[in-house]
Amino acid sequence: MPRRGNIRLTNPIPPHDPASPPIKSARICQETVLQRARSNPIARFPYNTRMPHTPSSAPSQSDTGANFEPILTLVLSILFFPLTIFGSWLVVHPQEEAVVLNWGKLSKIVKNPGISWVNLWGRKLIKISTKQQAIEVHRTTVADGNGNPIVVAAVVTFRFIDSRKAALDVQDAQGFVKTQAMAVLKQVASRYPYESTTHQMCLKSETEVVAREMRDLLQSKVELAGAEIASFELSDLSYAPEIAQSMLVRQQAQALVDARRVIVDGAVQIVHHAVELLGEHGHKLAPGEESRLVSNLLTVICGESHVQPTYSIQSSESRDPAAEEGMRKLLETIAKNTTPKTS
Repeated sequence: MPRRGNIRLTNPIPPHDPASPPIKSARICQETVLQRARSNPIARFPYNTRMPHTPSSAPSQSDTGANFEPILTLVLSILFFPLTIFGSWLVVHPQEEAVVLNWGKLSKIVKNPGISWVNLWGRKLIKISTKQQAIEVHRTTVADGNGNPIVVAAVVTFRFIDSRKAALDVQDAQGFVKTQAMAVLKQVASRYPYESTTHQMCLKSETEVVAREMRDLLQSKVELAGAEIASFELSDLSYAPEIAQSMLVRQQAQALVDARRVIVDGAVQIVHHAVELLGEHGHKLAPGEESRLVSNLLTVICGESHVQPTYSIQSSESRDPAAEEGMRKLLETIAKNTTPKTS
């Protein structure tokens, strides 16, 4: 079959017939050849084109190792038959699971408590306890929401529910949970102030809300280790030693102001009730006497030390014996009630 360059022609060009019309140009002939080559799939590849080499399906190194492991286990089991029989027993305690690796590969997970037989050659056991565990996050100093240094500590209760993740996905699952708990404690404690006077959420009053937030955040972080967080509670919360004294003074001042406010509110109610009772019993007081009575009562009730009653001396023309007698008895009664009892 004729060739044209490196292109195989299935329909070769016939020789030129003298009777046929002459070929217009060599360019037209070349375009015709290329068009026929494109339309024929066989003509697309020249004779000297080599097909890509397909490697033979030779067994890989991993396949060779996988085929060699059972043979090695069998040979060792036969050579050391007594040791294989008596050393392959495995004991699993209640609330405990054993992850079995055979020559570095996950073989099975033994969950049922009791005794089991697993060939010891190439075997590695990783036992995971599924009991409830508690770890203590030691005291650490962090800055609260207001920037004040505080000392916090916590206790985390958890258990492992996925032994495969705890054994294979993390290094030292219990240490992983403890490290994440420390990070979560610092992160959440820095969001809220130690205490607040504006009814804002704070660490001192909203312990349940803070504990729930810490538990949910820690659960999302330790899910990789197959752990389930039961609780995350604060065990210690206080100001750092460097500001504890100043904060104590501020707390005492705030407590004193609150106590005085309560005392004043109670004194006002007592005086108002006393004036109303005097009016109901027919004791009509002049405006000056009523203001003096209110002043004396507030002084007696709000004062911290014992009050010594005093009497003003007036002339006989302006003196009202009945009013003075009533005022004297009232002040004596108040003085007796406010006098501290001695043992």
